[in-house]
Order: sequence, then structure tokens, then C-alpha cells
Amino acid sequence: MHKKTQGIVLRQVKFKESDKILTIFSRENGKISAIAKGARKTKSPLMGSTQVFCYSDFVLYRGKSFYHVNQGEVLNSFYSLRNDLYKLAYGTYILEIVEAGITEEESNEKVFLLLLKTLNVLSVIEDDFLKLVLAFIIKFLSFMGYKPHLRRCVVCNNNLMGRIKFSISQGGVLCDKCKNSDLYALSLDLNTVKAMDNLLYAKLDNLDEVQIPESTLLNIEKILTKYLLAHIDKKTFKSLDFIKSIPK
Repeated sequence: MHKKTQGIVLRQVKFKESDKILTIFSRENGKISAIAKGARKTKSPLMGSTQVFCYSDFVLYRGKSFYHVNQGEVLNSFYSLRNDLYKLAYGTYILEIVEAGITEEESNEKVFLLLLKTLNVLSVIEDDFLKLVLAFIIKFLSFMGYKPHLRRCVVCNNNLMGRIKFSISQGGVLCDKCKNSDLYALSLDLNTVKAMDNLLYAKLDNLDEVQIPESTLLNIEKILTKYLLAHIDKKTFKSLDFIKSIPK
């Protein structure tokens, strides 16, 4: 039985002489594995629609082990991401997060639309890539059920005052009174908490209106990376390691 779906190609692996095995984040079926026969041939009608980053209309049919890509039509190739090393690296990081965090064949339209919007914004901006990716990560965590508790203490629900910390295990900010309830909690200040809250609720189109110092962004990156890794049971992101290796 054939099935039509929109999908974003998260990953491709060479298979046999001219085929590809794709990881596709589909709008209706979540993350799926699909084989695209002959897609590596220069004249293949599937060559364009099965490239990594491509947002395409697919016609699939279900085989014993994989879906099979019968047809594909490119809706947006996000070609500009391939022309800038930083855009390519951060785009790859975003795809790696989604692939690691999404369960096989479990639909999540909120995350699908978030990914699509983030790739759209990344393809047109010229700087502030880290701010965009951090906004993506904190929204992604929220849509996956791990929304961080930022406006009050996650333990006692009191206002945040004095020295505060962020608890990965408890999922939010600890007030001065509760900060020692987690020995591994990470230090931060009220400005960092406010910046995280702004990233959580700001529209991705309007991030240029959210002014955050670089030092604060780097602290948010440290906190969100650890929080993300803890919840998707992953030790590291290869694409993030690559980003860190790029000379400034």
C-alpha cells in the first residue's frame, strides 16, 4: 500500500552500488527508515529529494524491513546551508538532535514544524547561529516533555533570589534555599535564567530582538547541552564536537 507524506531527510547511508538508506522525519509517521533504490545515480529522479536537509513530498510503500521511496518531489532543499561551513555544521547538529531524540514511528507534528521553521530561519540569517540553535534546543526539549522550570524554584516553587543553580536531574532552577539539594547542579544567575526564558518563548523569526551577551549564550549552551544529553541518553554529539573544532 502506497503512502504520501511530507518529510525531512535527517541522514543518508550508502547502500549497495547506487542505493541509499534514509532516515526521514515524516510529518505523519515520525522518524522512519526508508530505502531509495538507485538514488545515487546522476540521472535518478530520486536524487534531489533524498539529499540530507531536503524537505520533500514522498510516496512510500512499506516493505518487510524498510519503507521504500517510490517518488519524491523537493519542496525546499535548503541549499544555502551547504554553502556556509557554520550553517552546515549547525544544521547538521540540529538534525542529529532530532534523530537522536525522536522515537521511531512516533509522530510529533510540533517538533516537525519546529525543525522546518528552524531550517528556514537558519538558511537566511547571516550570524547569531548559536542563539538560533539554543532557541531550537529549549523548544525541542519542551515539545518532548522536558520543559525546564525557569520562573520559580523547581523544588519549593518560591521566587528565585540570591545564589541559584540549575538542576539537570530535577529539571529546573533551584533557589538559594534549595540549591544544595542537587550536588551536581550548575551555577547560573538571574540574567541567564531570563535569557533562557526568552529563548523558550520567542518566535524564531524575531530572535534578532532578543539581545543576549556571548558569555551568557555560552553558559546557556553548557546547561542545555547537558540537559539534552541527559534526556536523550546520549554521551556526545559528533556535529557539536566538529563545531567546537572550527577555528574562530
